[in-house]
Amino acid sequence: MHKSLKVIASAAIAFSMSATAVMAETPAASTSTAKTAADFSDLANIDTGLKAKIDALLAKGVLEGVSADTFGINQTMTRAQFAKVATLILGLQVDNSVTTSSFSDVKTDDPANGWAVAYIEAAKKAGLIDGITDTTFAPGDNVTIGQFDTVLLKGLKKNVDVTGNPWYADAVKQATELGIQAAGKDGASVATRTDLVIGAYETSQLINNPSKPEEPTTTPAPDQAAIKDATAMGPQTVQVNLDRAVDTSKASLSLQKNSETVPVTVSWSDDKQTATLSLKDDAQLSNGTYTVSLGGLGSASVTYSFTYEASVSTGDSDTTIDGLGAIANVIDSDLTEAATGENGYVTRDVAENPILSKFAKEVKLKVTNSSGEVVAVPGIIQAITSSDSVVARVGLSSDHKGYVIGNEAGTATLNIVYKNAKGETKQTTVPVTVKTDSVTAVKAEADTKAQKYATVTDGVYTSDFNAYTAMNLKVYDNYGIKYEKEEARGYNFALGIVFIPEHIVGDPAEGPTGTVTIASDGAVHVEGNVTQFDLTAKLTNGNSITTEMYIRR
Repeated sequence: MHKSLKVIASAAIAFSMSATAVMAETPAASTSTAKTAADFSDLANIDTGLKAKIDALLAKGVLEGVSADTFGINQTMTRAQFAKVATLILGLQVDNSVTTSSFSDVKTDDPANGWAVAYIEAAKKAGLIDGITDTTFAPGDNVTIGQFDTVLLKGLKKNVDVTGNPWYADAVKQATELGIQAAGKDGASVATRTDLVIGAYETSQLINNPSKPEEPTTTPAPDQAAIKDATAMGPQTVQVNLDRAVDTSKASLSLQKNSETVPVTVSWSDDKQTATLSLKDDAQLSNGTYTVSLGGLGSASVTYSFTYEASVSTGDSDTTIDGLGAIANVIDSDLTEAATGENGYVTRDVAENPILSKFAKEVKLKVTNSSGEVVAVPGIIQAITSSDSVVARVGLSSDHKGYVIGNEAGTATLNIVYKNAKGETKQTTVPVTVKTDSVTAVKAEADTKAQKYATVTDGVYTSDFNAYTAMNLKVYDNYGIKYEKEEARGYNFALGIVFIPEHIVGDPAEGPTGTVTIASDGAVHVEGNVTQFDLTAKLTNGNSITTEMYIRR
């Protein structure tokens, strides 16, 4: 049985699409003027390049919105919807007189999917689409990236090897090289309408221009490092993985969006194969496609593109979800075993609790009014579940805030029930990716100066305080999570911060300089003739931050 559009070991989606979304690809009524991206409210802030692709597809009648003023750019698509789009993109002959399907679960009197009978039969006849069994098609199921890529590649007359592990590996590789999808996609994840736009547009371009190069223009020379992947770990952090160690004194990494450079600082891991790009000046990633460029190591720059969603449409006109970015596999990796409750650390129970743990990310729903201003809606999330709790665990706090924590590397879908500004109960989904990369501190901020007072006992001056609070330390990990003061101490079993006293100064008139010692939990003990010293917090990636400490008597 072929795997071109089969549901293969995919997690069940708990909430079905709304009737509006399901009918999004039904034939449109005749209009005198085709719509453009400007007619859809949820396309106002997307990348201009993506808008141009949408406009081209709207003009051809290949795509429509999910409602009169909503395109549904971040929504998923069903197998029935994709069958129609694939036939239109690939120019297949559709016999609209067909009223009987080859599949028992596709019927013309089905109000949700009956319109798709002719398209499904045309795609099946062309050898592009199979059923999930010999007799059923599952028209309302979601399409995965692997299935999506396989159908488009077969439509382009490409040979796709589905015998590998995973079966979609070759399809994803070819689709990425041909540019019919953004790089870095997981073949097991559910495809969105953004993927549909990119895939549909680029496939149509390849049909019209078959001489388009099949190899990426930035393929590195055999002796040059390549970028394996680049992932947004949060709104301020991008992690870049290379295929080999490099000379970090020569290598340069930069980040661009729409050909404009995004200012970043670059930190390298000890193995010199992974770099963390931190956005400067509290800037944050916005919706769109970013490109990482690796230079300084050869004659050509190597690039890698990825798409970041700062916010995800819920399909509700006044509600969006902040992009989660990737989250860390902190439980199955045994990281939380180090949360012993000693040395200032939190306990393991806290570290693994989705509601309490700093490793967890909050699922933030934003509600806006008619003027576009964010308004507060108490208790907005009514329920939150995970399609695969082995991958991602979720929790709902008493004040109705939703949280997710990574349990095991993989992908899952969060199913959310919420109330919008009108008090209406709605439901939506948001994808989540759990990565294996260990949690580590990549950036720190602190006060430049601070002072503490000493007390005298038996003629000896001493001062005791906590380094985290004295510095007003703020630490950011490689997943974009911020830890403030005591939070950083509680999770330092993962962050790996080390404190060092430097440049200790005493009053020359009082004899020898005293001492400064710092315990593993950040407790600072100053003894004797000390008036000033530098308190430095060093991170595992080599970054550091220093506070000038003044000891007053």
